[in-house]
Amino acid sequence: MKKIFRMFVFSGIALYLTALWNKGFDIAYDPLSFIKALSLLALGYYLIAPIFKLLLLPLNIVTFGLASVVAYIALFYFIITKFSLAQIHDWNFPGLNIWFIHIPSIELNYWTNLVAVSFSISTVINLLESLL
Repeated sequence: MKKIFRMFVFSGIALYLTALWNKGFDIAYDPLSFIKALSLLALGYYLIAPIFKLLLLPLNIVTFGLASVVAYIALFYFIITKFSLAQIHDWNFPGLNIWFIHIPSIELNYWTNLVAVSFSISTVINLLESLL
């Protein structure tokens, strides 16, 4: 029971943090839509993604994990398009300057923003899992 609760909490935090920094990712914050979105995301990342990893294991070994990344992107694309609980659109990242680190502004179209959003969500979920 604790793992299921953690799964939903981590998915909710990942959705919120991704929508916070990526202005090309819009999600409805009304309670019912947000709960639907995080439920689908949690089920996808914790139930369907491991099955994808197992089925794509030989291809994943050959491509050094690229097949797993593509599976996550395809899963997130399916959740976005089929259930329309969130929207991804073109976005111009304004750039970032922190101390000596300079990231220039980048124009992200729909597909590159989809990759950025799915990478961000999976990174936040994996980071939270490793911390707890």
